[in-house]
Order: sequence, then structure tokens, then C-alpha cells
Amino acid sequence: MKVNPKTIESWMKFIRFHPDLSERYMDQFWGSQVTSKEQLINVLVLNRPIGAYYVFGGWYGVTTQLILDNLDACVRNVYSVDSDPYCAWVINDVVKSDKVEAVTHEMSDYDYPEKPACVINCVTEHITQETYDKWWDKIPEGTLYVLQGNNFWESPDHIRCAAGLEDFKVIHHCKNILGEKEWDCDGFTRYMVWGYK
Repeated sequence: MKVNPKTIESWMKFIRFHPDLSERYMDQFWGSQVTSKEQLINVLVLNRPIGAYYVFGGWYGVTTQLILDNLDACVRNVYSVDSDPYCAWVINDVVKSDKVEAVTHEMSDYDYPEKPACVINCVTEHITQETYDKWWDKIPEGTLYVLQGNNFWESPDHIRCAAGLEDFKVIHHCKNILGEKEWDCDGFTRYMVWGYK
């Protein structure tokens, strides 16, 4: 995974000039967070979808920046979708690219403004099964998907964890699977599955 020096500079500038927000912003860089993003980027580089990328639960845009750093030639646009309006403000402050659009919207009823080449959801443990099912149903057939979640029930924000990789595939309706992976995150396990809907 490549990280452009300008990307690192943008992260550090945000932390420096927004000290009141720095602790929350730096939560994106816990070891398990960085490893999860690296695993995601490795899958995207391997498959190299061309067109529009959609990052659901895009948070403060680190994943979006890494997509640009590693797949810029493949990317027409990246839509970072999050229900928290504050996330869009942070992304617009940090990520400087005409290819990026930060969207404040619930994922379950989001309408794609252009046909997706790839949809990414790395926050599956944060949403109900009903929300996930509605989101999944709206993904166009034939789209590359990448999903991540975990079994870390101890977090109060995690409302739909998986019991294991097989359970993860079942509750996420995974089909046409190209690959799957799990890794230890120092006390819990993270899962990733990718394929074509």
C-alpha cells in the first residue's frame, strides 16, 4: 500500500490546526484500523475496478485518500457516504481532489448518482441487519463489493458482529466470492470478503 507524502501532510495539518478534534481523528490510525485499510487497498489493487467507487461509512476520509493514492488512474470519482454530517466537513477540509465527493446520507436508501464500479462497506458491524439488507439490495448486479466486519462485541457501537467468517458470509449475503480473509486484531478477529454481486 502506497501513502503519498502529500496525504500524510494533509493528515498532520488537520491534527495540528484542529487540536480539539485530533483525538477523534487519530482513532483512524489504531493498528487494527491501519491493517484493515491496508487489506482493503490490497484487494482493490489486485482487482483494479475502473470507474466510480463508493465508500459507505467513509468516516473522515482516510480510506478515500488511500484509494486515490493507490488507484488514481482507475478512479473516476470516489463517493464517501456517511450519516454523520461532520464527516463531510472533515473530508472537504482534508482531502483535496476534484474526484472526491463527501455525501451525508443513510446508506440504506442511498441512490447511486452514477453506476458503481466498486462498493465498499467496512462498517458492517455498526448497522442493523435491516439497514444492511436494504443497502445490499440497492447495489447493482455485477458490481464489485468489498465487505469488512468483526467479532468485537465489546464495543457499544457494534450491534451486528459475526461469529466467524462463515457466519459473516451468511449474514452479508455474499455471493460470487472472489476471496475471503480473516486476521487477528489483538483480541478480536476482523473478516473481509469480496466478490461480484
